[in-house]
Amino acid sequence: MGAHGSCCSCEDERSTNYSEDGKKVRREARKRLPNEFTIVVDRRNGEGLGLDATPEKGSLTIKRVTPGGLVDKWNCALREGHAERVGPDMRVVEVNGRYNSAMQLIAACREQEVLHITVAPKHDSSS
Repeated sequence: MGAHGSCCSCEDERSTNYSEDGKKVRREARKRLPNEFTIVVDRRNGEGLGLDATPEKGSLTIKRVTPGGLVDKWNCALREGHAERVGPDMRVVEVNGRYNSAMQLIAACREQEVLHITVAPKHDSSS
């Protein structure tokens, strides 16, 4: 995903996306939690997201936003301190309807299309 690709070699639970008759199973929509937000970035021209992230419990924990990447451009379009600026320790929890699997999130982020990336704020220290 990012310049370092730190999340590319992870092992995560693999879920079956097909029923016994070979048809793709329709996933139930994930319920959005308070404080989550969705950013929209366009990868159709091949630009990188500019995220360094590591897998963690079915999500991707953001370690760094790389300058010049699509996520950095998203951040630059928002005022300083805006609640929807993406930063370290936030988590990618869903990408284009895929969730609960870090490997699925990584695969979705690599696709060259418009990405709808749902981000959760930094972990609450009480959880």
